[in-house]
Amino acid sequence: MRKILCLISALVLCICMVAAAPSAFAADTQRALLVDSADLLTEREQLQLQNKLEQISRTYDTEIVIITVDDMGGMSADDFVEYLYDSLNYGYGSSRDGVMLMVSMAERDYRILSNGRAAKAIDDDAIENIGDKIVDDLGDGDYARAFDKFADRCAYYLDGYINGFPFPVARNLLIALVIGAVVGLIVVLILRGQLKTVKKKYLASDYVKAGSMKVTAAYDMYLYRNVTRRAKPQDSSGSGSRSGSSRHVGGGKF
Repeated sequence: MRKILCLISALVLCICMVAAAPSAFAADTQRALLVDSADLLTEREQLQLQNKLEQISRTYDTEIVIITVDDMGGMSADDFVEYLYDSLNYGYGSSRDGVMLMVSMAERDYRILSNGRAAKAIDDDAIENIGDKIVDDLGDGDYARAFDKFADRCAYYLDGYINGFPFPVARNLLIALVIGAVVGLIVVLILRGQLKTVKKKYLASDYVKAGSMKVTAAYDMYLYRNVTRRAKPQDSSGSGSRSGSSRHVGGGKF
């Protein structure tokens, strides 16, 4: 028990060390969707981004959060973003639906965490895609643009998950396939109508000209065999992974 209490105390101390004024950091992060502790944005950029995060969060009942810090106090980026999300009690509803972007300037690390229903919409592949969209802007110091893209991509994936079409490309492809199938059917029907003189033959012998082929020998040859196998039931128990159905974490350097 003493070790657990010491560990919790150390984690709390790390969080307090992230900002210059620990008490101010704690006050600012009470359900605030934007916490710019590293002071990367202007006041105008903060206001615009905060309004955008609130609008997206209300639309999809999912908290979209961005937190910037000077450093992570010695914690790993994965552990730090999870600790922030859990200790500050982010997430909407009982399943705590939310997405968090954490940026640490000292280590040049960014992490994206999706939780609850948002983890179904924004899985590992989606997190990687979002990271690809924002990493160049983070590296160039265009933080407002990076954070704006992050918010847009979150809305994109959440809207796709809710409405059933995660990707406009897939939707457009489906429409193209349907149109192609209809056009192809029309062409086939037209060609079929032009072949009224053709009659269907039911036997192979109908296609052979009388007297043109003479069978001198006939026999059966064994060519194939069908084997049916059933797999032996396996023990389905196994160890879990960090990225599960209710939470995904990913990111990298910038």
